[in-house]
Amino acid sequence: MKHLFKILFYILFPFLVNAQQSYPDSLRQALENTSVDLIKVDLNLYLADFYEEKNLDSALYFAEQAVLIARKENQKLAEAAALNRKGYQLLSIGKYGESLQSLMEALSIAENPDFEKNAWVFDNFSPITPMKYRLDILRITHHMYALLMNRTKNTEQEIFHYKEEIRISEKIGKQVGLQLASMNLGNTYLKLNKLDTALDYSKKAASLAEKSGFKYYHGWTLGTLADIYLKKNEEGLARQYYYTGIQNSKEQKNLGSLVWNYDKITRYYLSKNEVDSSLYYAKREFESVKSLGATSNVKAYLADAYENLYAAYKLKNQFDSAYKYQGLTVVTKETVHKDEIKNLAEFQKLIFGEQLRLQNLEKEKTLYQNKVRTYALLAGLGMFLLVALILYRNNRQKHKANKVLETTLSNLKSTQSQLIQSEKMASLGELTAGIAHEIQNPLNFVNNFSEVNKELAIELEEEIDKGNYSDAKAIAKDIRANEEKINHHGNRAADIVKGMLQHSRSSSGVKEPTDINALCDEYLRISYHGLRAKDKTFNATMITDYDESIGKINIIPQDIGRVILNLINNAFYASAVALAKVDAAPSKGVLSDLPTARGFSDPDYKHNPTVWIKTSKNPPAGNQAERGLGTKFRGAEVLISVKDNGPGIPPKILDKIFQPFFTTKPTGQGTGLGLSLSYDIVKAHGGELSVRTPSEKVETKEGEGSEFIIQLPI
Repeated sequence: MKHLFKILFYILFPFLVNAQQSYPDSLRQALENTSVDLIKVDLNLYLADFYEEKNLDSALYFAEQAVLIARKENQKLAEAAALNRKGYQLLSIGKYGESLQSLMEALSIAENPDFEKNAWVFDNFSPITPMKYRLDILRITHHMYALLMNRTKNTEQEIFHYKEEIRISEKIGKQVGLQLASMNLGNTYLKLNKLDTALDYSKKAASLAEKSGFKYYHGWTLGTLADIYLKKNEEGLARQYYYTGIQNSKEQKNLGSLVWNYDKITRYYLSKNEVDSSLYYAKREFESVKSLGATSNVKAYLADAYENLYAAYKLKNQFDSAYKYQGLTVVTKETVHKDEIKNLAEFQKLIFGEQLRLQNLEKEKTLYQNKVRTYALLAGLGMFLLVALILYRNNRQKHKANKVLETTLSNLKSTQSQLIQSEKMASLGELTAGIAHEIQNPLNFVNNFSEVNKELAIELEEEIDKGNYSDAKAIAKDIRANEEKINHHGNRAADIVKGMLQHSRSSSGVKEPTDINALCDEYLRISYHGLRAKDKTFNATMITDYDESIGKINIIPQDIGRVILNLINNAFYASAVALAKVDAAPSKGVLSDLPTARGFSDPDYKHNPTVWIKTSKNPPAGNQAERGLGTKFRGAEVLISVKDNGPGIPPKILDKIFQPFFTTKPTGQGTGLGLSLSYDIVKAHGGELSVRTPSEKVETKEGEGSEFIIQLPI
């Protein structure tokens, strides 16, 4: 009966839509009037399609309603179609992780021919076979997957999914699929600078648009052709395609395509220093962006429009307008960049969790297969066929799981570099704050002695005028002594600046002899002053114990410095947290100079934030039994120990602290990458980073502080 209602709906749909009403209003009215759930699914999908380039929130709402109703009716193909719409809207608003989940669900449904049963489907109000409908949904799913891979910078997977869309479109004779996939592949190969391949795909997309008459996205293809010909130095053809692309976008009322073409032709005229043309099209671009509303990439479009206006006004020598749009460009691009990093980070966390889930699933499958084989041997020949069927099914599931795992691992690599760069920039900020305090002390000395010398010079002139040459000589001697002090502190400031440049620059990757004691001492002060720059009320006691017999060792100082800085920052943070939880007398504050070592359990520091840093040198291999170093000792090594009197690390999370993205800090105060990156750096030096000493079991105890050990081979 429900299918009969659906047939009648498609027959009567043109009459149900009142000509006096707008299209969305008519759909909403039809949605309110129908009681058939299968029809509600289609109406919600029509509304989602209508709003997808106009109002993302509305489009997402109607797509989600279609998913819920399709699940209620157990119409799996309709559910996959709705999940595709939902995945596209989530992608458009930057929720890449949730988009991936929706598309994975849609893909698992669309790949399964079993869901063709009991499916009643229409295409453009004409009934089609369930198989063709399922393959069309599979085609759309690959298209959406490709768009997601494009947004998350995974070009290899993007090309794969577009080519899958072409393969399926050719199989079912879907011209629009061939056109859209070819159009996007043309743009993708253009970015890869494969101009001949890009030209072939773009021409194919243009030809399909002309034949089918479906030209809503034709403006994108024309703009891509213009870019290709421009790179081939055929400027006449390029301009012709830019103008044609703009005209097509206007005719089809495709604002996104219009903005895209305006942006490209503006940049072309800017490159030619044509003032009036570049300013004219920059203004048209800006006006078109303002008309987009809450659509996909609107912030990025706005940033490009501001940038083009800035360049055009600058070319016209209207600097007030140029500076205005330059500022707007910087602010908007920063917002777009932050949103993109946030979305990629969330996407990355979801992928990492999915990876762990798939690994656990793989282990469970392996155990299950072993049990099945054992039972099959005991059951005899009669159970052999049943076991074979079970193994076949599991292998098929394993293939699908591995395919998803390969995709997630590929995406993991594409975003990992951005997250690592964010962590490095955070460390650079802390370095800068600490060094600023360090350099202030010698500058104060220089200023003070300069003032004193100024006064002494005046006295010297007076004594010479009086003829008191003995006093004049004494004053001159004082001036010379002060100049030596000025020179000393000036050199000290220069050394600090030199050190700042050395440790803040990108790592050269080359090892060099380095005084590890000086490196530890420098980063201990920098870390403390960096924290003091953020919070003037912060105080802590610092205790050092350096083994002077170590000498210089071959390391990459910038990398090991980052490790030491990270461990010391963590120690200060942990000890400050512990103090906040204990009712104690006011802290002693910070000692003016670092005290010498008094042991790691001094009761005087029980209720004060305290950080210990110690270096030592292990003996040669022949003496390792004497020191109780055990089998983990591999020869002469340098140990760097960083200890705090914080709350310690609970044993239940001890095996997780070096995992990427794991952090015990409140949300927004840590990326969870510091210890993971530190671990990788020490490993790259052939060393070890752990919370275990070479001779003892777990050193850290909850409530008794924690100690991290860096072992570096000499």
